Amino acid sequence: MLIAGPPGGPNRIPAFYKRRRKRSNEIGQVLIRNGVITPEQLRQALRIQSENGGHVGAILRRMGACDSRAIADALIEQVRVARHGGAGMAHRARQNPSIVGLNVACRPELSRTLLILTDLLTLGLAAGLVIAIVASDTLTKAQRFSVAALVPMCIAALTAVQMYGLTPPSPSEEIRRCTLTISLIYVGSWMIAVARQGAFHYLPHLAWLVGWITSVMLVPIGRGVLRTRLAKLPWWGQPVVVFGAGRVGRAVVATLQQRPQLGLKPVAILDDDPSKHGTVRATWGEDDLMVQSVRQGPESSHAHPKAEEINPKGDEPSFKSDDFETPSQRSALEQFAEVEGVPIVGGLELAPVLAQRLGIRSAVIAMPKLESAELLSVIERYAEGYSSVLVIPDLFNVAHFGTPTHSLGGVLGIEVRRQLLLAGPRFAKRLMDVVLTTLGGLPLLPFVLIVSILIKLDSKGTVFYHQKRLGQDGVRFKAFKFRTMYGDGEARLREVLEKDPAMRAEYEEFHKLTVDPRVTRIGRILRKYSLDELPQIWSVFVGDMSLVGPRPYLEREIPDMNGQEAVILRVKPGITGIWQVTERNASTFEQRVHLDVEYVRSWSPWLDLYVLARTLPVVLGGTGS
Repeated sequence: MLIAGPPGGPNRIPAFYKRRRKRSNEIGQVLIRNGVITPEQLRQALRIQSENGGHVGAILRRMGACDSRAIADALIEQVRVARHGGAGMAHRARQNPSIVGLNVACRPELSRTLLILTDLLTLGLAAGLVIAIVASDTLTKAQRFSVAALVPMCIAALTAVQMYGLTPPSPSEEIRRCTLTISLIYVGSWMIAVARQGAFHYLPHLAWLVGWITSVMLVPIGRGVLRTRLAKLPWWGQPVVVFGAGRVGRAVVATLQQRPQLGLKPVAILDDDPSKHGTVRATWGEDDLMVQSVRQGPESSHAHPKAEEINPKGDEPSFKSDDFETPSQRSALEQFAEVEGVPIVGGLELAPVLAQRLGIRSAVIAMPKLESAELLSVIERYAEGYSSVLVIPDLFNVAHFGTPTHSLGGVLGIEVRRQLLLAGPRFAKRLMDVVLTTLGGLPLLPFVLIVSILIKLDSKGTVFYHQKRLGQDGVRFKAFKFRTMYGDGEARLREVLEKDPAMRAEYEEFHKLTVDPRVTRIGRILRKYSLDELPQIWSVFVGDMSLVGPRPYLEREIPDMNGQEAVILRVKPGITGIWQVTERNASTFEQRVHLDVEYVRSWSPWLDLYVLARTLPVVLGGTGS
């Protein structure tokens, strides 16, 4: 059987399809491989699922993309593939119903210990550098001890500002807390040394300065490297149960799965809505938990649901039981519903027993449609066994990038800042741009010269390419880049899109092409590592752009921005930004606009430092255009 690929041939694979294709055993991917549906149909079904929930197979059937028989075949193939990785979740639940077959591998204390040890290492390196600056033979034992004491003092201060919780603050907030806390310890110790002329007094001011700068740089970097290396391991972080399988709950689980560095590992999802469940669910029996088939009552661990009862709402395909006589075929229809691999095991009544038997101490309540009284009832009845309960509001378009909360006389408020509209923050941002471009631009001049020569040798045309882009307040400016295309780019683009519907569909969603025939050989390398944007450093220096900011948009893209240009165009566009270091080219145009809006709303100098720190490894990783 031929494997169906995305329209347009094997060399033109939209970023969305490549991202989903990695999850090869999802039912949608199985249906694509079987040539039953197209990636565009799966994309549409997943959009519906993200808004309303439900099983992807049922949604595809209601869309008319496939029939009941095709979904049954895909389910059976899922079981066949899953066998190579061990027993399925439903099978494990029937074998061990008292804990619904769940396995909690997280070791929170080990994760916390490693975080502390990493800070001890980075702070120790800084203290060692201080001692190295001063000739070691001139320091007394007491003076060496005084320098070493800076390390536990910083650790104690970081503990006081809650930097060793397994759920870290936002990256920009973590940088801010680390910098201010360590600065307080160093500045305070330096002032005491100057005032009292004690053991610290022998240290020269240069040693204090180097120790402080090294500490505030190494501590956030060390933490970031630790999470990058270990966060994806199953034992990192702490387990969490998510209450709610609706739109908000699904978004929470997806975020936690995609960003394990946040420190919360979703283990199970609970929801009282039967339509959110799969063909099996856990529930209370007479004495203990048991696993039952939906619409069928309790069963033993070896029983199987009838094949025609695959969905409690009746919107899933129905089959004749004679078609599924073997255990493997029947078990294919016996599955928990899942969100990003996390099972929806049953109703909220399971929450206390999961906390007790699995030792889970954290819960996330993602049920924003509940009234206040109902929400308090859920917390008191089902979340009393959890020491940490996080309530998620349906404010995804407001709360982002560490948006602060405040208590107004006992009423919770979320602050939406507009710092970039103030003169002071704008001056600070501009000062940061000028200093960093001056320090970083001069060493790059020889590299710019080499790239210019390579471009001239590779193809005819100018070295630089400029295009009118929208700057602050909608003012048009010339954005310079290294030329990466053969010539009349816009005309070639129109011609390609007119001739190839698949490429037109890709461009309409992503506003980029994965394999662009217009790009030169050297241009592909420059784009892969985002080196084509180096000339924009000049635009930053003259004030048209900023180092960090929203993407510089084209005038023709305004109709697709859904009115958000009013927010984005209040500030200068940037060479790099939030979407470049998070979603990169895998995000849609709509998602990039949303991230740019939230950057403007949530700007702080710490957020810019975080983006700049993330830009270098992203560029070196070659995940550019």
